[in-house]
Amino acid sequence: MTNVGLIGFGQWPRQAYAPLLGEMPQVRVAAVAARSHATRALAKGTFGAETKTFADYHELLNDPTVDAVLIALPNSLHAPVLQAAAKSKKHLFFEPPVAVDSETATYVLDALAASEGVVQADLELRYLPVMDNVLACIQSGRIGEPLMAKIRLWCNWGYEGGAWYDEVQEQSFFLWLGCWYLDVLDCIFKQTAIQASVVGGHHSNGTLMDAGWASLVYSGGGIGQLEFNLVIPQETTIELTVACRSGEIITDLQTGQWRWRGETGDWHLEHAPASTPAYGFVGMRESLQGFFDTIHAGGRPRANADVMRRVQHAAQLCAEVE
Repeated sequence: MTNVGLIGFGQWPRQAYAPLLGEMPQVRVAAVAARSHATRALAKGTFGAETKTFADYHELLNDPTVDAVLIALPNSLHAPVLQAAAKSKKHLFFEPPVAVDSETATYVLDALAASEGVVQADLELRYLPVMDNVLACIQSGRIGEPLMAKIRLWCNWGYEGGAWYDEVQEQSFFLWLGCWYLDVLDCIFKQTAIQASVVGGHHSNGTLMDAGWASLVYSGGGIGQLEFNLVIPQETTIELTVACRSGEIITDLQTGQWRWRGETGDWHLEHAPASTPAYGFVGMRESLQGFFDTIHAGGRPRANADVMRRVQHAAQLCAEVE
């Protein structure tokens, strides 16, 4: 049994973490740290009256009965909490980004890399079964090495604003939301981004860039692009296209449907859906289960500190030229 502590119990952990943790027999939520009395009371109502609650997250980190910590807080709080958590010797699962500026991010990532427990960023798209299949197709060599890749996010999340409007006014889109999609490009190239250019607009969400393109050049020569539009009145579309030396792949990350073709030009249709129900977002089940599987089996998670360093760097490059 793994005893889990949550630092933060806002909308995201309530939607994604709580129901998933409740379905995992090998996990028990032992403690929750939250600032408000109302949130701490809600945590007890959700996980049971025996759940410990703390107003100060340091107390949770110092609790010897807690084995693993899940951290979900506003971005501005990530850096100090992650630095403290990295010293706790507990297993850590956290939401990107690690910080909102590059200097602080370096300190945090160094601390996470030195942490003694399992350290996993919640980059859930990396854990999708369809991404496993796409990467296996590329690694098989049947379509050659990837030369270009584009991840496309179209959604209505910012069509009429949201509860997060005030929070994001001082943030770059790429640090607020970009890490998950830049990580898909990282899955393809597995290299550090060395150059970025950004073109975009501000339509309905104040200072937040809510539509645009980011183009990146990677150290191995690959070219990646993130296309995003948050102000389209339609259901969410997340599509990955990969152009390889001898073929191409087109993938719908939401549904798990994908197709590939090689030199013959004939399309091969495949389907690898995520497990359901998808609490919070597609891939969350696989991401969180992967964290606990790594704790139990040993080794490093897919979304480890080295991956997060590359993804944070790519997001920072984009933010700096935004």
